[in-house]
Amino acid sequence: MAKRGGKVTEQVSEESAGTGTRGANPPWPTPGCILGRGRYRLLADVGRDDRCSASLWRGRDLVLERDVALTLFIAAPGDGGADRLMRSAVQRALRSARLEAPGAARVLDVLEPENGGGRSFAVVVAEWTPGGTLLELVSDGLLPPSVAAGVVAPLADAVDTAHRAGLILGCDHPHRIRVTPDRQARLAFPGPPPTAGSRDDIRGLGATLYLLLTGYWPLPDGPSSLPAAPIEPDGSPVSPQKLRPKVPVELATLALRSLADSGIGGGVHTGAAVRRMLEFNASAATDTDAGSAVNAQGRARPVNPEQTSRQRKVKLGMSLAVLVTATLLILGYAGMQVVSVFTDVGGKPLIVAGPAPAPAPADAAKRSVPVVPSSQIRVAGLTVYDPSGLGPPDHQRDVGKLLDGDPNTGWSTDSYAQQFPLYKKGLGLMLSFEQPVAAASVSVISPSPGTVVEIRTAASPNAPLAQTTLVGTATLNRGTTEIPLRSGPPTRYLLLWITGLGGGGDHNQSKISEIGVQQRAT
Repeated sequence: MAKRGGKVTEQVSEESAGTGTRGANPPWPTPGCILGRGRYRLLADVGRDDRCSASLWRGRDLVLERDVALTLFIAAPGDGGADRLMRSAVQRALRSARLEAPGAARVLDVLEPENGGGRSFAVVVAEWTPGGTLLELVSDGLLPPSVAAGVVAPLADAVDTAHRAGLILGCDHPHRIRVTPDRQARLAFPGPPPTAGSRDDIRGLGATLYLLLTGYWPLPDGPSSLPAAPIEPDGSPVSPQKLRPKVPVELATLALRSLADSGIGGGVHTGAAVRRMLEFNASAATDTDAGSAVNAQGRARPVNPEQTSRQRKVKLGMSLAVLVTATLLILGYAGMQVVSVFTDVGGKPLIVAGPAPAPAPADAAKRSVPVVPSSQIRVAGLTVYDPSGLGPPDHQRDVGKLLDGDPNTGWSTDSYAQQFPLYKKGLGLMLSFEQPVAAASVSVISPSPGTVVEIRTAASPNAPLAQTTLVGTATLNRGTTEIPLRSGPPTRYLLLWITGLGGGGDHNQSKISEIGVQQRAT
């Protein structure tokens, strides 16, 4: 990539000059202006980003005979603050020149800040992205939600790639994004505002998805050509499902949580998390929706082969994950039964809870593991444990009801259209105690039979799942389920980890009314 100084030719081309007086100072920039010491000609104004005084143009590289995307940063005469911001934006553009991602146009050249004709300006030159704008895409009619997810997925991948490289993409303005002929959203005009951060990129992904799902732009300072999203009383955008009921709950939630302010406990935090959800929803669509969607004129639109291959891999990977999880559960259950037959340990064996067994014969009591007396342990704290990063924890405000002694109140997960682990690996409740305890069992009162849970010990309330220790598992009955735990070192933290939700179909949800912990007697 070359880095060069840029000079502007105040005289425009004959076809753009019209019949004005040659000595007059025409508006600038205008089509036909020449930049970069005669190399780049402005062809058409395609948008503006007024947040950083950026003018977005389609231009022509007169040396290599190709179209280019030109982002012009313009500072008013004598505006030192605007000049400093412009120079900062150019430095960011120079750093982003090393970014290689299908969802972002490559930076080809940078014209460093110069004064010309009483103006201070700088230019970022990028490869031209053929296709159309986001506004043109939605003007033909709203896309099927699964197709909209597939459109935004490459842009989310570019955000993830940029953030892992320590860069900011700058995809939070609709005029900076174009859609390729094979329906892939792409950052077409690099050069983010100097004040933009990684959180703005995530909000940009949420806004782009929201636009494609509803036709409304949910961020402030959007172009007047796009209608602003209606707002809830709390200031957040109205859910896409209210505006368009056919939008799946996962995509509506993803859009809102990407837009949410992470500083108040909500929000998606990474481009990778957004990309995974988009790719899953795109791959879950039928071949007709994903492969032969038609435009307003009834013509089929092609699909990018690389994107289709990735979607198939995601779908296959999720299917394998379900198969592996089921196999491990079966093998684990069988193994524990064998261990319980041939061993006699001090603590109770790890079992899968089920219906209460029939009373054993009197002489069998001599051969069975003795029942260890226990006492109730006071739980000092209880929080929702969700390491997925996909938004705020489910119903955190209700967890206190699990300890109020009233089985008519309780806590529940959100309702998920797909069973764990497709959307999330799981969801948990982290119990904390005032001092380390040796727990003998956990009792759970639930109206959601079929919920699969694990009990795990943890060293801290935010410990990664991989660093917790499995000590018990059960499938909950309706009502009370007692979950015996293996003996082990005392712990201050117990995790009730839900790996399978109750319900079924597209309404997978588990509810818990009360939790109790019994201490092992010494």
